[in-house]
Amino acid sequence: MRLVRAWTRERGAQLARLSRTGAVAASLVMLAAGCHVPGASAGRPVGSQQITVAVVPGFANAPLQVAVQDGLFSRRHLDVTVQTYQTLQQAFAALTSGQADVISGDYAGLLYAQAHDPRVRLRLIADGYDASPGVMEVLTLPGSAITAPQDLQGKTVATPPRELAPFSADAPYNVETLTAESVLQSDSVSPSSVLWTAMPPGDLVTALGDHQVSAIVATQPYILQAETQLGAVELFDVCSGVTADLPLSGYFTTAPFAGTHAASLRGFRSALNAAKASTAQLGTVRSALGTLPGMSAREAALVTVGQYPTFLSAGQVQRVADLMYGTGMIRTTIPLKSLVLR
Repeated sequence: MRLVRAWTRERGAQLARLSRTGAVAASLVMLAAGCHVPGASAGRPVGSQQITVAVVPGFANAPLQVAVQDGLFSRRHLDVTVQTYQTLQQAFAALTSGQADVISGDYAGLLYAQAHDPRVRLRLIADGYDASPGVMEVLTLPGSAITAPQDLQGKTVATPPRELAPFSADAPYNVETLTAESVLQSDSVSPSSVLWTAMPPGDLVTALGDHQVSAIVATQPYILQAETQLGAVELFDVCSGVTADLPLSGYFTTAPFAGTHAASLRGFRSALNAAKASTAQLGTVRSALGTLPGMSAREAALVTVGQYPTFLSAGQVQRVADLMYGTGMIRTTIPLKSLVLR
């Protein structure tokens, strides 16, 4: 009922904004299909700085497309091209090889790379997407004997695949296991007592419905799909308590690129933040989300969307690094202030 009421309140506002969001939705169609999306060519300033952004299609990148379509980059003398990849590993390889200048990706994966490879020197440009209640949950089937986090001990729990960290039964290997294990630890449950198994996100709902696993750690829109198709119930929100409002993804560049293009990257951040302010109107985001792979327009109207912060708080992102260290995902702490682009 909560989701239906939210849809009813927003439907009228979506119709009023339809003409504006059409361009954003078209851009997301290209992004989801794996195409590059160049900055608006009309009125492009002569001599503008070219910046290629590597992304994996998803909720986090909606403001990026708004900035492209609304010409927010070109106004700041930036020619931005968005290049999509199927995995974070592929996007990261593009960044480190010089095929891309900026990457939008999960903090857990990118900070892992920063901590484990001395050749990786990242600089954080902007916060991208933060958690809110309902964006990442542990789900079980209705009538399951698992009714509390403690009941997961000895049970098989499916998650999305690893990002840049290797698969491990003893430490988190992506943002989903990082948040889930952090909450389990706060509930006095040893994460190593859970049998984690990784699979493509699109297979999670089927695995749960076929009783291949006892529970799943899912993000939107798979949470909504599990609820509507299986009647799945939330065991706990993995972005709650110690992980409430946790930053999930951000925009990074390399130290060498930041050293020679700092002014352009600050302009990039300014344009992106302006786009985030406009996506506070959820109709803009929801119309675009309906174009992503595997999600219908109805699901886009009902899914829970996280937060697009218009400022970067190093202290907030530090929480991610601290959780990674506390759960054994990384062996040394990362001082986030030293990574922030000034």
